[in-house]
Parts: sequence; structure tokens; C-alpha cells
Amino acid sequence: MPTPPKRWPLKDRKIVKSLRRLAGEPGKVHATTRSMRDLAALRITIAGVCQAICDWIDADQQITETITRYDAEHVGEPAYELYPVLDDTDMFIKVTICERGSDQELLLVISAHRQEGGQRP
Repeated sequence: MPTPPKRWPLKDRKIVKSLRRLAGEPGKVHATTRSMRDLAALRITIAGVCQAICDWIDADQQITETITRYDAEHVGEPAYELYPVLDDTDMFIKVTICERGSDQELLLVISAHRQEGGQRP
């Protein structure tokens, strides 16, 4: 049996709208400890990440869907990768939607760091 792809273009506009809505409300955005350390090293705030996500989606740039593999709490859950430019830095941002569809729905930044090698998929 062939191995399924590790990532694919996100086609579901409903998810894109949810990502945009949540990123537009920084109070509904949380981050893992690892991503907070990476952001602090770059002197980037969660509000900056939220703005970069909104700008990326508003520009109708591709979002890649994948499955979370390394964040223990969310292994096996859908995650979404974006590649915005933030403060003149090519970034890699991976997020997931927690508590989807509930009043406690939030966007979790799983990873946010400089794009390795400056190349986007």
C-alpha cells in the first residue's frame, strides 16, 4: 500500500475562514512553549503572528494541511502550515484549531520559526 502524502493543499474554505477568524482575535490564539521560545528569540509577538496569518490568508496564499506528528497533546490531529514574511523574515508557521466548533475554540500555534533554507513547498 502506498504511503499517504505528509502534506497537501488545504481546499476546505470553511477551515480557511475559521483560521482567519481566529487569527483576527489574538485573545483566541495560544502557543506551545516551543513556539513561544522561537518567537521570543526572533522578538516576534503572538499579535505579529496573528497579523501575518491574516495577511497570508487575505492575499489568498496557499495553506498546506498536514497531520500533527510531534506535539504530544495533538498527535494525529489536522494542522495547517503557512509561509508568510514577517519583519522581512521568511517564516514557517504551523497551527491547529482546538475545541473546534465549541465556545472555547482557539487557534494553537504549534510552530513558528524562520523558514529553513528560505524555500516554500
